[in-house]
Amino acid sequence: RVAVPKTPQDVAAVICICAEAGVPITPQGGNTGLVGGQIPLGEILLSTERLRTIRDIDAFDDVIVAEAGVTLAAVHEAALEKGRRFPLDLASEGTATIGGVVSTNAGGTAVLRYGNTRDLVLGLEAVLPNGEIWNGLKRLRKDNTGYDLKQLLIGAEGTLGVVTAASLKLFPVLVSRATAIAAVDTPQAASQLLVRAKDAAGGAVEAFELMGRRGIEFVLKNIAGQRDPLSEVHPWYVLIELASGEPGAAEAAMERLLGQALDDGLIRDAAVAQTKGQAKAFWSIRENQSPGQKPEGATWKHDVSVPVSRVAEFLDQATARMEALVPGARVTAFGHMGDGNIHYD
Repeated sequence: RVAVPKTPQDVAAVICICAEAGVPITPQGGNTGLVGGQIPLGEILLSTERLRTIRDIDAFDDVIVAEAGVTLAAVHEAALEKGRRFPLDLASEGTATIGGVVSTNAGGTAVLRYGNTRDLVLGLEAVLPNGEIWNGLKRLRKDNTGYDLKQLLIGAEGTLGVVTAASLKLFPVLVSRATAIAAVDTPQAASQLLVRAKDAAGGAVEAFELMGRRGIEFVLKNIAGQRDPLSEVHPWYVLIELASGEPGAAEAAMERLLGQALDDGLIRDAAVAQTKGQAKAFWSIRENQSPGQKPEGATWKHDVSVPVSRVAEFLDQATARMEALVPGARVTAFGHMGDGNIHYD
């Protein structure tokens, strides 16, 4: 049983009918969630796939208003056409929808600089459980007029209402970007490199992603067209991206950061992307960490957030306990070390 409304009024009608009949609803966007929260178990499936309108985009106010079924990729493209950027980056951007990322407070790879979805939303439109359409599509960067009700809906996964549209922040497109992969011996070394990166580049650090060797081997084995990022094998790798509005600034900062880290023995090797194609290839290794695991069999997946300063400690302790509990288990850890969010599989 699937309802596919095309307008917020249609959504309201579906919710009213289901409420009167006492029938539960499961909202679904792009169906990219990995924990099954969007899969109905006998409920009515309310799909937002037809809510596909970008209602407005304003490069002066740096705002885009998109309906819940608009894909993240479509928002990216619309923003770029206006010389702007929406900085929520996910591997599933071609399928993930605005309603889904808002309802799950998605993070992505640029949280270190721009924050979670919660930090990128200016306003929401949603249909409440009683069928009322709540119009909170504000565009204000500063609003002190009482309770911020949209924050209750962000991350609520549809339990308090079905998001039908969102006003989202846009940012300038940065002209200088540097992407690199560096090899380290331990997560502790990666943590030290993160501190150095933030000290050296400040707000220019856009991504700092950690990957273990096993995950990279799965990608090389199971995903076509992938290449080992460095000439020798190392236990841990860090994908770093710096971006700046000043021409050449990110590239210069990356060169200083990696050069000093090599001299000090903090990193074992590094490669800086010389073209957009090389940068895309580096990111492909990171984005295929989960797909690379699938051919290896069933996986116990965990999406864990810890204080950034304790990521290395968590990895050491969790891996030791897992290997003791399940001898022969193949632990694959990767994720957003810059904000303390690790995928521990």
